[in-house]
Amino acid sequence: MSHTGSQVLFLGELPFWLKISQSVVEAPAVSFQIYRSPSLRDALRRLDGERWQALLLDFSHPAAQELLAARKLHAGISSIPVIALLTIAGPQFQNAANVAGAAASLLLDDVTSVSLQNAVLSAISINGTNKDRKNSRKGSFMQFPLDSQGFDRLPAAKVDAISHAINNLLCVINANADILTDQLEATHNAARSVSQIKKATKSAADLMRLLKTP
Repeated sequence: MSHTGSQVLFLGELPFWLKISQSVVEAPAVSFQIYRSPSLRDALRRLDGERWQALLLDFSHPAAQELLAARKLHAGISSIPVIALLTIAGPQFQNAANVAGAAASLLLDDVTSVSLQNAVLSAISINGTNKDRKNSRKGSFMQFPLDSQGFDRLPAAKVDAISHAINNLLCVINANADILTDQLEATHNAARSVSQIKKATKSAADLMRLLKTP
């Protein structure tokens, strides 16, 4: 089965997001893209209204249990396989992940480009062949007056490779900006600059998705 273009949603704490984003950059040929959801509300909205092939869920996140509970009650969300992200090794934690219905699990200390890709692809495979869901994946696009003719002249595979590599770099920039945001006081002079960096990376990611939209 080909998983090219698979979309993976992440909900979790910054230590996992930083390691995941760095790992993805180390594997430019990875066959899926990972997007971070900033909150439970956003995650539920996106899981319900967009098409995802897997969910990376940090079980130490305050909203993890609420999302798992909602997943059991919602047919659309329950069909998306969960990869449990665990901060502590131990049979009791692994068992908890299995009971929660996780298709795969990954320890924070073991996150690498290889282990991440194996966990995601394993979860997708366990979930069976991907089927089109009721709602197609909808991005939150910004409107830009642009001419994409030059971009379209590139072979489709090259366009995908370039956009994917850029998206990976933006993930790393955004993850580090998140860490700085947590470390800075709101009144710190650098706080506004970090906020602008985050806004710029989001705009760049939106633009890349817009360029790939037929």
